Amino acid sequence: MRVSDLINQESKDWDVNLLEKYVNRVDIPLIRSLAISSTHRRDTFYWSYIRNGQYTVKLGYWVARNLLKTEEEKEVVEPSIIELQAFAWKLKAPKKICHLIWQLLTGHVAVTRNLARRNMKCDNYCPRCGEPEESVTDAIFECPPALQAWSLSSTPASPNLFPVSSVYTNMDYLFWRKNSIIDPEQDRDPYPWIIWYIWKARNNKLFRGIDRDPLELVRYAESECQAWFDANEVPQTVIHENNTEDPQVLSLGNICLLDGSWTPAAHFSGCGWVWMDNGGNIHLMGTRNITRRESALHLELEALRWAMENMSQHSTCQSFGTDCKDLIAMIKEPHVWTSFATELERIETLQICFPDFSIIHWLCASHSCSGVKSESTRNRIKSTWNRDSKIKMVGSVTEAHDSKVEALWWSYRITQRMIGEDGV
Repeated sequence: MRVSDLINQESKDWDVNLLEKYVNRVDIPLIRSLAISSTHRRDTFYWSYIRNGQYTVKLGYWVARNLLKTEEEKEVVEPSIIELQAFAWKLKAPKKICHLIWQLLTGHVAVTRNLARRNMKCDNYCPRCGEPEESVTDAIFECPPALQAWSLSSTPASPNLFPVSSVYTNMDYLFWRKNSIIDPEQDRDPYPWIIWYIWKARNNKLFRGIDRDPLELVRYAESECQAWFDANEVPQTVIHENNTEDPQVLSLGNICLLDGSWTPAAHFSGCGWVWMDNGGNIHLMGTRNITRRESALHLELEALRWAMENMSQHSTCQSFGTDCKDLIAMIKEPHVWTSFATELERIETLQICFPDFSIIHWLCASHSCSGVKSESTRNRIKSTWNRDSKIKMVGSVTEAHDSKVEALWWSYRITQRMIGEDGV
């Protein structure tokens, strides 16, 4: 038996009777959430770890390092310096300094020990203090000129705490432990600049024979640090809210607003739309519950498809509004979203009926989208429904006493799932 045998060729939908006969009941909702191409589109592959389905090398490495490793493998590689390396790029400092600190942690700086390991013929001794071997720790923390610079700086130092013979312990102290830092990413301590100028002083001694005074080095590093923070401070602008009305809401007219409600645990999903004319009057709306789709984005596409079908039959509306930015991105660049190819194929077919088709990002007015429906607001909506008999309802709703109230509420924002217990 092939997958195509489980599809009803007349309705172009899954044959529920065959699914119940041959497939485990637990898997049936997932199968029914998959869309079926009406044009016999060929099966394709997509990368399920990202919403648009596009594979990238970066994502492949991320999955291999974070999802495919067993717990036993993770324990073997611990302790790890990955957190130290990652934090080096979060420092409040120029990128060249962040790069140098990352190189120190990775072991990619040209101290004599690293050069000798790469089979390069050179003198192994430290060019400043004459130690038999120059390591990263020696060059930045333990060489007498460097050690003197740290003692003259504002960074707290202790013989048994900092600096020590491990570059990782030293950087761990500078990143997170000195002065009981509350927010390390906002630290304004000049230690990145001190590291930078210690390294430059080492190179000046090696290549130019120039000795740098440690006190002068520290004062210059501190002044450069202060100058950098002063240059990167963004002045706070005071926003005067003179107009309390939302201009976007005021400009809506002859538009079909749509939305959907999806939860992974429910068996059904809800979607709805409302058509407003140029005068802001509601003429037509629809709500329905359907079998739960594969994801919330799949449901948004289903809501758009259903709204477009109804607009082509009942109105001349060419504009649609949604609060989902990803939906707009899919419509603009459908070839990028390979995991939604079948759904987008249906939308592209419907767009033939809309010569001036457009879709915009829409957010409802703040007083309507606060997330709390006050009793007075609900009563106002209910009285509006009873007073206006021209509004038509399309679709099926299972919440009897509140269905019309919720439909009118959708004129601003769908906040209530239209999900029925019996799947009507």
